[in-house]
Amino acid sequence: MRGPSVLLADVNLPDARLLQTTDPYEARVRTQELLQCPHRMTVLERGTPFLARVQHRTAGGLGLMSSSYGPAVEIGCSPPIDKVTVSFVHGGRLLIDDGGRTAVADARHAAVFCYHEDLNLRWTPGLRQLMLTVRRSHLERFLQNLLHQPLHRPLRFQTRVDLGNGGQALAAAVLTLRGALERCGKAGPSPVLASEIEHTVLTTLLLCLRHNYTDAVYAAPTLPAPRVVRRVVELIDSTPQTAFTVADLAGHAGVSERSLHAAFRRQLGVSPISYLRGRRLEQAHDELLHNDSGTGLTVTDVALRYGFAHPGRFAAAYRQRFGEPPSATLRR
Repeated sequence: MRGPSVLLADVNLPDARLLQTTDPYEARVRTQELLQCPHRMTVLERGTPFLARVQHRTAGGLGLMSSSYGPAVEIGCSPPIDKVTVSFVHGGRLLIDDGGRTAVADARHAAVFCYHEDLNLRWTPGLRQLMLTVRRSHLERFLQNLLHQPLHRPLRFQTRVDLGNGGQALAAAVLTLRGALERCGKAGPSPVLASEIEHTVLTTLLLCLRHNYTDAVYAAPTLPAPRVVRRVVELIDSTPQTAFTVADLAGHAGVSERSLHAAFRRQLGVSPISYLRGRRLEQAHDELLHNDSGTGLTVTDVALRYGFAHPGRFAAAYRQRFGEPPSATLRR
């Protein structure tokens, strides 16, 4: 069976904006427009025809871009850039100079960039890249909520990511994002679903990849008072359809994500997200039960609306909760 990193190499982004050109200048300018950040590009090899093929899609604070150019090229970026990106590559190697620190990305190793210093990337001929983009402001806010304290130094990841180790989880999260983009079509994921996927990606970045705050993230949490859990439960119960993340709930309660998670486990026996998903299941059940048969509503429509990216998993959770498949409820 092929692992997530191999599947990413074959990605063709569904319903994506497509740039295809033989003009290096046009490729650079239009790619800058897609990413909304400046960069330099130089074609290093004249013997191979240049053909840029770039696809790009976004969902909330996340983006996916697939790129190939044909010949060897060099791409450079300079700060400030409000993004953190992860490059998955196939068919060649990506030679990295990140502020004087060198590394190599290939089919077994991804690369994470925070753009604090000048970055130069040399693509070998035939390289194909799938790049995940994350808004830096979202990631830093997520990390602050996780730590429950301000960041005193810039977030820096270890550049090279072993896809056979912690990088497997990130590759799987990116495949989930791609799958949601494909299932939801041109309209893209609903706000609830996009928020769920973004939470998964940000959590995976900060918990599975090595960075300069890793030790602080895994330090022992302090449990909050029971009233904090009650406050969050009241918020969820009053607006279960809202696209809350753990960061949102922790911010509302004024505690760190780790503290909130530990308190929910201790007092309710579930995580905050499990409680939230339970309420969303109840909302989905109500909609299916009271649906007008003439609307053409499907189980998949309801699953996506309430933040369940995988209809099969939604159906399994629904059956476990209500004792019947969602399709049975819809047919009533």
